[in-house]
Amino acid sequence: MAVTQFINSALTEVDYLTTELNSLDGDAVGRVLGAAINNSSNRYMLMKVQIQLKSVDLSAQVSPGVGINLIESIDGGTVYEDNDDTCYGITLPIEASSQAHVRVGDLYVPPGYFKLEVTNNTGVDFAADTNILSYAFYTPETDI
Repeated sequence: MAVTQFINSALTEVDYLTTELNSLDGDAVGRVLGAAINNSSNRYMLMKVQIQLKSVDLSAQVSPGVGINLIESIDGGTVYEDNDDTCYGITLPIEASSQAHVRVGDLYVPPGYFKLEVTNNTGVDFAADTNILSYAFYTPETDI
């Protein structure tokens, strides 16, 4: 019987967006787009993403969250798809409280170039410092 397990168990975390997230607008759904990520050589299948937010008061908000969208290129990183609400992504729900938050999610990633975009759907601006989006690649492997 084949066994599927994850390789790259020692995930290498990369800080992707840092100061770009500071004070990101929450009233008008602020967005920030990161630099290109090249997955054409390694061809990882999955990416673990982590958002760390410094303490802001979300206690008056209903269903606050942070969107992480994958903006793909199929021509080697020259042209990217539109970064709007129709692209593939995930929303990480954030507790409606006044504490710091750390949320983790998973994305399937393409074997090529792509960018990540963060959308602030919390209803309030992110704190002025210490906000980080990081990622780590991983891939399942099947032993036969």
